[in-house]
Amino acid sequence: MTTPLTTSVPVAECPEPPARPDQSQERLLLRRIANGDRVSFEELHARFAGLVYATVYQVVRDHQDTEDVSQEVFLSIWKKAKLYHESKGEPMTWVASLARNRAIDRIRAKERRSRLRDAVQSDPDTVAPGAIPDAGQVASTRERGGIVRSAVLQLTPEQRQVIEMAYFAGLSQSQIAEKIDAPLGTVKARMRRGLGKLRGLVEPKL
Repeated sequence: MTTPLTTSVPVAECPEPPARPDQSQERLLLRRIANGDRVSFEELHARFAGLVYATVYQVVRDHQDTEDVSQEVFLSIWKKAKLYHESKGEPMTWVASLARNRAIDRIRAKERRSRLRDAVQSDPDTVAPGAIPDAGQVASTRERGGIVRSAVLQLTPEQRQVIEMAYFAGLSQSQIAEKIDAPLGTVKARMRRGLGKLRGLVEPKL
């Protein structure tokens, strides 16, 4: 009886999973950065620069803002590396979280500056500090926001305090009165005078 011929068919090998980044090395870099090691900081920057840029850009959608925020993220890493712990996740996760949070802070800050700019250009008795501008308004406020911020520094300390609490901290006039232990009427008067002065300082430059 003839034995049937068997053909040897090669079995396809399963591809090896992609190598994971060396998390232990990145944890070591963070520990060294916490001790002021600039060489380790430069190496970490080289590893994570792309991740940070992409994470920030997903939120802010503006290349100049992304570059600015990315620099802020790495400055934060330099200053806060000692706060990293494995319980916060792998270094890549921790860095991405820092980048996203900083990007969100940038968007919120631009919205607050936009609200203040709108307040300066409106009647201070009718403006609503809680009004949120649309994305188009936020994107166009960088230069005008700088003008407004410079003008705010020229207010009296009392006027600057209530305006910053209203438009940068998002507090209502009642909350401001409670925090600074002043009558509500006083808060309203300071805000009215402060916004009026801002209008005089800002409008010629806008």
